[in-house]
Amino acid sequence: MPPLIARVLVPASAALIAWAPLPLSAQQAVPPQAPSLLAAAASDSIVRLAVDPAKFKGKPLVLLLDEGVYRVEPDGRGARRTRQVIQVLDASAVRGLSERAYSYAKTHQTLTVQWVRVLKPNGEVVSDKVSQEQESDVPAAMSNPIYQDQRLKRLSLSGIAVGTILDIAWTLEEAAPSRLGDFFFRWNANNTSPIVQSRFVLDVPVGFTPRIAEHNLTSRRTETVAGGRRLITWAIHDEPGLLLEPFAADSNDAVMTVTIAPPGSWNELAHWYDTLARDRYALTAPVAQRIDSLVRASGARTRIDTIRAVRRWAAQDVRYVSVALGIGGYQPRTPAEVLTTGFGDCKDKATLFVAALRRYGIPASPVLLALGGRPDRLLPSIYQFNHAIAAVREGKDWTYTDLTADVIPYGVIPDAYQGALGIIVNPDGSAQEITFPVTAVDENINTQRLSLAVDTSGHAVGHMTEESLGVLSYPMRAAFASPLDSARRAALGKALAQRIFAADATVDSIVAFDGRDERAHTQMSYRIVADATLKPVGDVRLFTLSPTIRGPARAFRNLARDLESRPKRMFPIDAAQLLTPSVAVLDLHLTLPDGWKADLPKNVTATTFFGRYESTWTQVGSDVHLMRRITGARGYFPSTRIVEVIAWLKTVGTDDYEFLSLHPRTSP
Repeated sequence: MPPLIARVLVPASAALIAWAPLPLSAQQAVPPQAPSLLAAAASDSIVRLAVDPAKFKGKPLVLLLDEGVYRVEPDGRGARRTRQVIQVLDASAVRGLSERAYSYAKTHQTLTVQWVRVLKPNGEVVSDKVSQEQESDVPAAMSNPIYQDQRLKRLSLSGIAVGTILDIAWTLEEAAPSRLGDFFFRWNANNTSPIVQSRFVLDVPVGFTPRIAEHNLTSRRTETVAGGRRLITWAIHDEPGLLLEPFAADSNDAVMTVTIAPPGSWNELAHWYDTLARDRYALTAPVAQRIDSLVRASGARTRIDTIRAVRRWAAQDVRYVSVALGIGGYQPRTPAEVLTTGFGDCKDKATLFVAALRRYGIPASPVLLALGGRPDRLLPSIYQFNHAIAAVREGKDWTYTDLTADVIPYGVIPDAYQGALGIIVNPDGSAQEITFPVTAVDENINTQRLSLAVDTSGHAVGHMTEESLGVLSYPMRAAFASPLDSARRAALGKALAQRIFAADATVDSIVAFDGRDERAHTQMSYRIVADATLKPVGDVRLFTLSPTIRGPARAFRNLARDLESRPKRMFPIDAAQLLTPSVAVLDLHLTLPDGWKADLPKNVTATTFFGRYESTWTQVGSDVHLMRRITGARGYFPSTRIVEVIAWLKTVGTDDYEFLSLHPRTSP
C-alpha cells in the first residue's frame, strides 16, 4: 500500500547521512548563518581528523565529521546546512560514496552543494569538483503513481578510493512550508558507521521556543545567545557505531536522536487540514446521483450495507493516483474531480467516502496518520503524517477503514499502523487523538489441514484446505482479487504442488473465493496427486517431508547459531519481529497402507516470552497425525533475554526431520 499524502523527499546520500530530516517546503530563501566548523577548512585541517584504520577493522568507513546547522524562523522558513567528512577504509564503501543523490521541492526549496573535495591522507587534493551532475524530475511510478514537484540532483564523484577522505557540504533552503510555521527534523547522533565528531546546531530567534525531544544522549546540549539569535548545540564524540541486530526494537536506549518540531497543538494542525478540506465534502448533483445509484444497486437494506457499498466503490473502483503538486499534497480533490477522472489518492478517497456517508446521515471523519511509522504525540507537525484513512462513528466508538487497502474488509486496518497515533479531524475542525486498535494474536490465524493417503507403491492422493483470518488473510485476499484464468490457475497449481512434495506432483480442483468480496470466507482448497513419494532403503520406506511439513526448525537452529556468534547485544528485543503476532497451525493426517508403522519424530514443546511452539506426532492404526502450532506475541523485552531466545530456538531446532521412516507390514 502506497503512502498517499504528499511525500516531500529530502537530501539522501547513500545511507551515510547521520540525520533523517522530514519534509519542508520553500519560496524566498533565508541565508544560512554557519558557525566556523561549516566553513571550508584547509586541506591540512581536514587530514588531521583522520583515524588509524587499524583501530576500525571491519568497518568500511568512518564519519570523521558530521555536522548540521539548522536555522528556523517562527513561520517555518529556514535553511539546513550539512557537512560530512568521511574516511574510506574499505573498497566496499567506494561505490556508494562515489554516487550521491539529493532531492528537493523545486517550487519552494533551493538545494546548493557548497563544495565536494576528495583528499589523499597527506592533504593532496585528488578532486575538488563534481565529475558529472544532472538534475531531473522524479518520475511517477507506473504502479501507484505519485506526481510531485520534486527535483533530483545526481552527483558522480571521482577519485574516491580506499584511504581517501571525502569532504562534502550542502544546504537546503526553505521559504514557504506547506503549513505556515511547521517544520520537523531529526538528527541521529550515531549510526552504523563510527563517528568521530557529531555536532548539531539549532539556530532560532530569541523568544521562539520549538519543541525538542532528546533520546539516549550521552552529553547535554549547550545554549548561547548573540545578535538576537539563540544557538542550541548538541555534540557527541567518538561513537563506535551501532551493530545491526536482528529483531531490534524501535524503542531502545542505543540510538541517540534529537527531534525538533514547532510549538503548537494537534488542534491547530487539525484546524489547518479542515480549512483545506472543508469545502471538499460538498457533493454535486451528478456525484450524489452516482452514490445513490450504487447504493441501490447493492441492495443495501441496513446502515452497514450502505457503508460497505460506499466503501467498496471508493476502495475498489476508484484507482489510486496521487497528484501531490504544491498544496495538492495535502488538500484533497473534490468528489466531482475524483468521479470525473476515476482516480484519487488516500485523502481523495477518504474525503469521497466521508462525504458520501454524511449524505446518509452517517457521521464520518478523516484520520491523519503515518504509514508504517510511529508519530511522536508530543511533537505536533503535519510532517509526521503521510497517509489518511476514514473513521465512522459507532456510538461512542469509531470504526476505521483504509480506502487504499482495497481487499481489506471494512473495520479492519493494516497491521503497519495498529497501535500507532492517529488524529481524527472532527467536523468542527478540532483534533481527536486516538490509538489505532490492535488485532489480538489469536485473531490472526493461518490453518493448513492436509490429508494424504499413500499406497504401497508410493502413489499419494490428498486434499489441502487453507484458511487465513485477521491480518494473515490480506495476502490470500490479494491473491484472489482477480479471477483465476487458465494461466494463473496452472501457475498456482504448480506452486501449491511444490509446497507439499519435492517430487513432481499435480494439483487440481482448486476452490478459491472472490478476494474483493469482504464478506467472503478466506479459504482455499485443492486436490493433490503425486507418485514416487516413497524411497526404499532396505526394509524401510522413506517418506520425504517437504518444507511445509517440516516447518521452520532448521531456520530457527541457524538463527540460534548466528545469535551466539554475535557480540553482547545492545538493542531490546521486539517480540513481533521474532514471531509474527499470530497463530500458525498445521494439521496433517497421513494414511499409511494397512499394517505399516512409522518411526515418529520426538514431540517438541517450547514456551518463552515471545511465543510457543508445539509439535506432536501420534499414530493410531494407519493414521499418522502431526499437529503443529506456533503462537507469537507482542512486546519489547530487555536485551539480556537474548539467552532465552537462543535456548528456545535451539529447542525448536531439534524438530527438524527430512524423512519419515515407514516400516511396511511384515508377513505373518
